[in-house]
Amino acid sequence: MESITRTVNVLLTVFLWFIALVCLSLPAWLLYNSWNKGRLLNERLENCDDTLLSDSGVKVAQVISAPLGTTVTENATLVAVPNKLDQIV
Repeated sequence: MESITRTVNVLLTVFLWFIALVCLSLPAWLLYNSWNKGRLLNERLENCDDTLLSDSGVKVAQVISAPLGTTVTENATLVAVPNKLDQIV
């Protein structure tokens, strides 16, 4: 009888350790996966990867073609100002 109890305790302990490892490895994998996706995205952006525009895993909200150093302000109101030839703007 004592042998059966000891075997059940060992099996229960192994099962609980397995559950603990699964519970710890899932958040670790999620953290690693999100970090790795961010790293790969930054690497692709640095290399000017053209496939980013057609990649299903990347959401492209807006593509702007502007000279280097241009500052883009989102949702800015555009105002047309008449330019007078005799006035310095």
